[in-house]
Amino acid sequence: MVALVPSIQSTLGLAAALAVWGITQSALFLVSHVRLMKVAPHAPAFAASLNIAGANFGIGLGAMVGGRVIDSYGLGNLGFAAAGFIVVSIVLALWLMTAKPHAAACA
Repeated sequence: MVALVPSIQSTLGLAAALAVWGITQSALFLVSHVRLMKVAPHAPAFAASLNIAGANFGIGLGAMVGGRVIDSYGLGNLGFAAAGFIVVSIVLALWLMTAKPHAAACA
């Protein structure tokens, strides 16, 4: 994402940056979908809807923050803001992987 804005002047560079971005986004969406299906095999429709809802929430949040970054700091800093989201998500993922699972409450 950081390479996107500098590569706007080059058709080949822009195509390469967008291809890498698209491939990684698609792959990570599928990975999260598979992980949710493994966690909730008894409720696959609910798990799938959570995955879609999470993706849509991320798109909306990214659009809101991205618009604010463009208005405040300019288009050239948009990739850095997106990279900040990536760093936060990696830290969150590492923290969640090390957290001990809690027993689910039975009703």
